[in-house]
Amino acid sequence: MASSKAITCLKFPFESSRLVRSFEESQTLLLAARAKALAAEGRSIINFGAGEPDFNTPAPIIERAFLEAKKGQTKYTAVAGMPRLRKAIAKRFSEDYGILFEENEVLASSGGKQAIYHFLQTVIEPGDEVLILSPYWVSFPEMVKMVGGRPVIVSAKGERILASEIREKLSPKTKVLIINSPSNPSGTVYSENELRSYIEVIAQSPIWILSDDTYYKLVYPPARFVSVLQVAPDLRTRTCIIGSASKSYAMTGWRLGWALAPKDLIAAMTKLQSQVTSSPATPPQIATEEAVLNGSDAAEDFRKTFLGRRDLMLKTLEGIPGLRCMKPDGAFYIFANIREALKKDDVVEFSKSLLEDRGVCVIPGIAFGDPNSIRLSYALSEDSILEGLKRLKEALHLRL
Repeated sequence: MASSKAITCLKFPFESSRLVRSFEESQTLLLAARAKALAAEGRSIINFGAGEPDFNTPAPIIERAFLEAKKGQTKYTAVAGMPRLRKAIAKRFSEDYGILFEENEVLASSGGKQAIYHFLQTVIEPGDEVLILSPYWVSFPEMVKMVGGRPVIVSAKGERILASEIREKLSPKTKVLIINSPSNPSGTVYSENELRSYIEVIAQSPIWILSDDTYYKLVYPPARFVSVLQVAPDLRTRTCIIGSASKSYAMTGWRLGWALAPKDLIAAMTKLQSQVTSSPATPPQIATEEAVLNGSDAAEDFRKTFLGRRDLMLKTLEGIPGLRCMKPDGAFYIFANIREALKKDDVVEFSKSLLEDRGVCVIPGIAFGDPNSIRLSYALSEDSILEGLKRLKEALHLRL
């Protein structure tokens, strides 16, 4: 017979680990979540914070995954992804980059973020330094911290980063240079000459390049996407290219990304993934195979739509006193310097009040390394863009 005597247990306050305390939560996700919560309450919200296309995934991609799932394609796959998916990704990049990739040089992951994190886990030792070009995607420095590395931010004194500014940040501890082109948040597309000058700085040092090419299909003429491997094929043995189905094919919720890298690095990253998530989910793998093999027309349609929205947003922003921004050559963001318009007011506090009082969500630039700017996505309808910028102008006008 069980004892009726109560068990007294030790009570203690929750405290997260040193690892969790070492990095910041994604500000883009925090504000986006608040915007969605306000919209759910019935508020009229214009969300310039969205880091995802507003289009639905093309129907043929959805149908392919659905039909194969009905046929039983719902089981585990190989940790690195289905061979046919890896072959499809290798084929797509071989054709687009003019560089031959093989199946064993591809790892499929549950989103591009996971592929980046596994790369950093694989090559970084505690204390290693990672060069990150500013403004940067919010997760780069935080993921570096999570694996025990030290993010070293390279900022431009002028409009664009110079090779000399990268050279100034080099040290014997430098292990990785991260290049993101087109860039999130600025839409910057690095030219062939710029990439060549960056590569010359690190060519004779034992430094990896992490090339985040997630937005490479979203480039607007006269700009042209150039891969670091097209500029310097000899970098093949020390470059990891990151990609994702999310942006070009409107597949953010499918959570499927990839890495292309030397086969030994891919094998090591696969070993890590085997103990973290195992393979990506099977239906997204099937959908992504369809996307990379047959989704180019849809991706081009998306690109043309984004180009029209970019031009509309730039033209409208010209009428807002105190805002300055470079013309983005790719992705679907505008990074606007708002310091003159706000005077001494804090950008973060302004962004919060803009959401709460005016129903407009923007992302403060501090999340990307620039406290004077805001990021505005144009992954929303033209009517929403015009209404949102109208509200932004009204909010700024009250502060002038």
